[in-house]
Amino acid sequence: MTVKKRYAIGDTVWVYGISRLNQKITQGKIIKIFDLSDCGYDKEPHYMIQIPSPIEPLLEIRTWHTISQDNKGPVGSYRELIEESQSDATAKKLQQGGINLQHESNVDLDEPTTEQINAALDKSQQDLRLPPLVVKETKPKVRRPATKKRRTAVV
Repeated sequence: MTVKKRYAIGDTVWVYGISRLNQKITQGKIIKIFDLSDCGYDKEPHYMIQIPSPIEPLLEIRTWHTISQDNKGPVGSYRELIEESQSDATAKKLQQGGINLQHESNVDLDEPTTEQINAALDKSQQDLRLPPLVVKETKPKVRRPATKKRRTAVV
């Protein structure tokens, strides 16, 4: 398994941890490369990754350790750790513990679509608009003339 440790601006990469379910891998593009060694980090390149979203692009800063070079995963540090001959056995053992490295790119597990988000926003705005208040006029109560009851003598 070849591990890609250097990326160029414009390269397509995949990262985990963007969606609500961390098992989903998300595609992004490298837009900037910089060094953060003056801030106390290792002297290795950090990559700014632009991830498209329905609202506005998300920006993530990652190193090659937490970037996957293809949409099948896993990330670079994990690829480096596992030899090609052991990767299938390791993936099987991790699956037994509940960690799934296999990824189906066509499945959105629990992510709402753009249409669902827009529909929810429209509905919430419509719920805020109330119809005009109709005030009913009060009618005066009609009183019947009081009639006296006859008293009967009790014997």
